[in-house]
Amino acid sequence: MALAAEQLGGAQRTLDMTVEYAKVRHQFGRPIGSFQAVKHRCADMFVLVESARSAVLNAAAAADESPDELLAAAALAQAYCSEAFFHTAGEAIQLHGGIGFTWEHDAHLYFKRARSSRELFGSPDRHRERLAALAGLTGAAATP
Repeated sequence: MALAAEQLGGAQRTLDMTVEYAKVRHQFGRPIGSFQAVKHRCADMFVLVESARSAVLNAAAAADESPDELLAAAALAQAYCSEAFFHTAGEAIQLHGGIGFTWEHDAHLYFKRARSSRELFGSPDRHRERLAALAGLTGAAATP
């Protein structure tokens, strides 16, 4: 659950720095954030971040109020937050243009962290399998 919360923070930060960059980077005489394609990608990032926030808050509530539901809530949060952070970090690199993939830029550091944390306690697919097993949808074991 703690890693999912960290991934949420990383996803939020990549969204924030991308939106800020889209406001100050000009192309064709206007900010790139004024282009519809950039707006849509930022909006998609926002939806991912807010959904990840809901998953983390749900897991935290389960830890506090319903410990018997924590395993499922943590699996859900980990699967979703892993993918949300990885996707928003990738979008940040794309929307920052060439500078986003330089070793010195924060977007690249967030991308590397998103990639490594995505596999740290098992892949998102592994967490979804665990969740399905906990829900009785498969014959797989529900072990952590």
